Amino acid sequence: MKIHFDNIIYSLQRAGGISTYWTELIYRLLRDQYEMTFTELPHQNISRAGLHIPEQSRTLTQGGRLLFNRFKILSLRAEKDPFIFHSSYNRITSNPHAQQVLTIHDFVHEKFYSGLRRYLHLHQKNKAIGLAEKIIVVSEHTKQDLLHFHPYLKEENIAVIYNGVSESFYPLNDVCNQKLNPYLLFIGSRAHYKNFNFAVELLGRLTDFNFYIVGSSLSEKEIRLLNQKIPGRWKMFTNIDNEQLNRVYNAAYALIYPSSYEGFGIPLLEVMKTGTPFVALNQSSIPEVAGNAGILVDELDLDAFEQAILQINGNEALLKEKGQTQAGKFSWEKCFHETLQVYHDLGQ
Repeated sequence: MKIHFDNIIYSLQRAGGISTYWTELIYRLLRDQYEMTFTELPHQNISRAGLHIPEQSRTLTQGGRLLFNRFKILSLRAEKDPFIFHSSYNRITSNPHAQQVLTIHDFVHEKFYSGLRRYLHLHQKNKAIGLAEKIIVVSEHTKQDLLHFHPYLKEENIAVIYNGVSESFYPLNDVCNQKLNPYLLFIGSRAHYKNFNFAVELLGRLTDFNFYIVGSSLSEKEIRLLNQKIPGRWKMFTNIDNEQLNRVYNAAYALIYPSSYEGFGIPLLEVMKTGTPFVALNQSSIPEVAGNAGILVDELDLDAFEQAILQINGNEALLKEKGQTQAGKFSWEKCFHETLQVYHDLGQ
């Protein structure tokens, strides 16, 4: 069984959940010495830096515009025998010998975007869905979204394979959290459906807490909002590695996760593994990941989120136990073996 991986995601983002997923999968296939080849573009991806892909296995495309390459159909003319093709982000191949696998992480563009960005994304994604012999989705909720937008698909060709959580996240005994200068943590994208502004408004009420943000650099508008609502009480972290992030998780009073939509929600697993509590909006795939751990809030309501944060006090030990138990149900090793089964089913 030969597999060709399209590593386009490493050029589309410097860091992120899809990069993490892709890296964890490839790492294990390299470890177990599967026959693989790769298509790759220049990148500065943090996750990719940890992989050791043999140069002879890579086809490196130099130069050109990323926008063009993002939508490019790969010919892969060197492949003359049947092989599995798996793209990290919606690209396809015209090679007639390919059995194409697609992983869908969410339906953000279908639900929240419009205009040219939405059109281009859906044009490519829908073509990939139409050509895929097997489609992997990262949650039951994402599967239902897939069937909603593409009701003609056969369920037997769809595999729900949950993401895992890195071993880089674990409790630190030397971190004295929730004592001096406690802070609430916000991590990841700040797209409008992530409700970052709501989180800032919440911190405006919770005056005993500072606010730590992990993600891409803040815009001028976001900085003005923070300085207006919680001056002197916020701190920004960009481009931090897992070791640093683990320490930030451990020292936090809680993660606040008011996102209205998630295809999965990896930060919830990461924070649960460290034993730090979280408060999240009870929507989309979040209940699948959270289980009975943490505190889920049914509405995006400031009063409700404020009460949920205050509810943590005195319940830290129970929330830690529940969170670590729930996180233990997910692993990248499990994700890897279930993905491998998809490949084997196609190769039979």
